[in-house]
Amino acid sequence: MQFFATALAAVLAITTAYAAPRTLAAPTPHEYIAAEKGSKLVKREVGGVRVCTGIGFTGSCDYVVWPLNVCIALNDYAGHTLSFQPDADTECYLMQGRCNSNKVYADLYSDTPENSDLSGLPWIKQSESYLCLKPLDD
Repeated sequence: MQFFATALAAVLAITTAYAAPRTLAAPTPHEYIAAEKGSKLVKREVGGVRVCTGIGFTGSCDYVVWPLNVCIALNDYAGHTLSFQPDADTECYLMQGRCNSNKVYADLYSDTPENSDLSGLPWIKQSESYLCLKPLDD
């Protein structure tokens, strides 16, 4: 009985070590933009996006706000982004390469139902960046 308990504890320790989630680097601009001093909270606003590694906004997720019209590197989310949702009044282009509009890209809005499952995009594993802007009013 003692052997069984020891073996079970060893298996659980190994399984727990492998199953522990790793922290991913959040998306950042390709060119550094200085943050405001003392700013620790991020207010949801135009330009904010939520990115996740799992379908349906599961897995590792981050919410970031960067200026509009700036190419943002997905960092550790590159090739692993399966859910992507811009804030209201924000349109984003999820792209391959460094904001390369010569390759196929996804045009995403906050209310696009496809945002929660990007696994159907054949090029999603090559996603490396995104660019957001405020949509033009009609």
